[in-house]
Amino acid sequence: MSRRTGPRRPGWRLALAIALRDMRGTLSGMRVVLACLALGVAAIGTVGGLRAAIQGGVAAQRRAILGGDLSLDSPDPLPGGLEPYLQSRHLRLSETVRLRSMLYGPQGRRMLVEVDAVDAAYPLVGAVTLDPAGALPRALQDGLLVEPLIEDRLAVRPGDTLRLGTLTLRLAAGLAHTPDGAGSASLAPEVMLSRARLDAAGLIAPGALVTYTLRIALPDDRAPGRVRRVQALAHDIAQRYPDQPLRIRDVQDAAPALTQVVAQVSQFMTLIGLASLLLGGLGVASGVSAWLQARTETLAVLRCLGAASATVAWIVSLQLGLLCGAGVLAGVLAGLVVPVLAIRALAGLLPVAPDGSVHPGPLLLAAGFGLLVAVLFTLPPLLRAVRVSPVALFRDDPAERRGGGWRLRGMLAGLVCVLVLLATLTSPSPWLALGFCAAAGCILLLFRLAGLLLRLGAGAAGRTGMRPAWLGLGLRALHRPGSPASAMLLALGAGLSTLAGIALIEGNIRSAVLGQLPADAPSFYFIDIQPDEAARFDAVLHALPQAGAVHQLPSLRARVVAVDGVPVGQVHATPQTRWALRGDHGLSLSAAPPPGTHVAAGAWWPHDYAGPPLLSFDTNLARGWGVHVGSTMTLNVLGRDVALRVASLRDIAWRSLQLNFAFIASPGLLSKAPHTLVATVGSSGRPADDAAILQAVTDALPNVTGIRVADVLGEIGRLVRRLALALQAMGVLALLSGGLVLAATLASGQAARRREAAILRSLGATGRQLRAAWLVEFGVLGAVAGLVAAGVGAILSWLVLHYVLQAPWRLLPGTLAVTIAGAILLMLLAGLIATRQALRASPAELLRES
Repeated sequence: MSRRTGPRRPGWRLALAIALRDMRGTLSGMRVVLACLALGVAAIGTVGGLRAAIQGGVAAQRRAILGGDLSLDSPDPLPGGLEPYLQSRHLRLSETVRLRSMLYGPQGRRMLVEVDAVDAAYPLVGAVTLDPAGALPRALQDGLLVEPLIEDRLAVRPGDTLRLGTLTLRLAAGLAHTPDGAGSASLAPEVMLSRARLDAAGLIAPGALVTYTLRIALPDDRAPGRVRRVQALAHDIAQRYPDQPLRIRDVQDAAPALTQVVAQVSQFMTLIGLASLLLGGLGVASGVSAWLQARTETLAVLRCLGAASATVAWIVSLQLGLLCGAGVLAGVLAGLVVPVLAIRALAGLLPVAPDGSVHPGPLLLAAGFGLLVAVLFTLPPLLRAVRVSPVALFRDDPAERRGGGWRLRGMLAGLVCVLVLLATLTSPSPWLALGFCAAAGCILLLFRLAGLLLRLGAGAAGRTGMRPAWLGLGLRALHRPGSPASAMLLALGAGLSTLAGIALIEGNIRSAVLGQLPADAPSFYFIDIQPDEAARFDAVLHALPQAGAVHQLPSLRARVVAVDGVPVGQVHATPQTRWALRGDHGLSLSAAPPPGTHVAAGAWWPHDYAGPPLLSFDTNLARGWGVHVGSTMTLNVLGRDVALRVASLRDIAWRSLQLNFAFIASPGLLSKAPHTLVATVGSSGRPADDAAILQAVTDALPNVTGIRVADVLGEIGRLVRRLALALQAMGVLALLSGGLVLAATLASGQAARRREAAILRSLGATGRQLRAAWLVEFGVLGAVAGLVAAGVGAILSWLVLHYVLQAPWRLLPGTLAVTIAGAILLMLLAGLIATRQALRASPAELLRES
């Protein structure tokens, strides 16, 4: 029996022992790698954790947010036979009436509020918390319940007297919490009172903007088959009342606005986090390359001692696996802790209490992205390290640093495909994620191309014998073999592109929402003016020197039933206009075009027109619905279907804030329908003048509601600023990732820069000349990076605003100028820091190295 001879192949245990021993005291160069991975993984895990916590909170409180198992909303009073029919099925019911009105406090103070009139059964699910604590039925008997904001602005406390319409009531308590508070968005604080008191307040008049809500709860909260029974009930109600403008919602649609906003914002921020992680991957590649280059002698010694390529591969793979795994683990731990801290910080801003449990899904996804990026960017330097031969002990062979050919390219392509597939499959909007991946690839190629053109241009300029010498030296440094110019350009430029894009998106949103108002914009909207009050309304305003131009139009509620005979549910509308086919719209009547009207197609009807009803329609909606002049649109007005022929299409400048309607009909048949008037009033905009106008009108007409434009824009501004903070945080994250990549790139070329400085010193170069040459090198890099980043950021912001947010876009030169200047300053600062050690290099170092 023969015995096998020859060297025994070391196992993974020996490789692990060598890897751990070799890692002692050599981790300083991998700190940037750990930071790059940890930052990107933490960003994705944090955003995903916050989204899961908020969505989990909504899911756990769906019935309380909805107010029951089913909710019916209608702009008209609910059908008379609906409640008896539901009661016959032993269902629990609660009806709420919601409208806007003015609330009057002591000393002439007043403010716009949302009035919720509830019955004795409210709430069917959940509980109302009062301040001071007490029972809801008793508090409703005593008077009004108001949100804390109202107490602060009107300077009132429980026991004080308030006026709502013509009704004077005592403030019973504050509303600390209502279970259905997150179910609807509102720009005004809430007032709650009993339904019987609302009827006595004189606020519900024909044509008033009122929403009637009926909440339905099954008798047994734990009955099996609840979802099926609720769906059957919703279908039954829709079949019984097909002509009623009922909006039927179940618990799956409890807080649509909140869940949609959370999903959209978190998806956008997750993609930014993924961009930061991909950008950090470049830092991983640079850091790992520099670290492995410093280990070249160690790996060559192992090969001299008989270590096979497989053993070296095991050693290096274990080292990189442990280091990258530590970075991913650090990011996961941060993604576990930061959402908890963020939830506590945002506790007062969120309408729903988030779910405080741990959500492993987002953390696992973040870890998966981190590991994929780590493998993708460490694979090329890993394969180069495996190919190190004993010759590396005696000479620096560039062949040892070349890539692995088509095999390596195939592996990298496969990893990229897996990364794109994971990002697409885990995104709520796969097309958006796919577009993001395509944009990331294009940006990478664009900066690579910019780096190539920069090197070629710098090389051509450096060969012309430019004076002074340091200028040519700085330009030639961008073209020299092994120059990190392309890597530094990509590192800083990619981060700045993301930051510039976010800044332009934020700036356009601010401009669209909070931009300077037109000079002729009204200061007030007054609603719920009864036709017999129009003369008195005009008289009050004409007696006020503070009041400016006054415009009035009739206002009705209408619902689209059919377009050119096609039922509204079957109309092929564009995604941007499909929303307008649902719900109610304002409809006005006018014999003459409202001021500022621009008729884009067709013509306005004569002033004395008395024929069949005609319609003037919004051009943008018409384009999205396929409507043209001559089309027929059927609207349901106060329960009656009315067919109107489109006579004209109008370009409506909604940003002018002038009084306008998407639907304006000719007078005649609809003039006899119950309606109210809506008016706009101009003023100087000074708070004192606005207060005088509001006081005079609402004192004379208590049922009229005044909406100050500045107050509404201020509330919207607060929401926009909160969103801007999140966007700015993600922009800073992207820039920080770019800074880490830049640091890793500079660190990887530090040894080469010292050798270059020593050579130049031996040839007579002074420290001032070297410093000036490097400032030229880094200044040109910063300028090119800033210019390309500004262009890329502009394109990215246009794509997001145009295709994702469907919002207008305009170029913001100031933002782009700041991006370019910031790129130059950051690159110069990085250059000064990176070249401090190189300036200390002397010719003696060359002798020591040889």
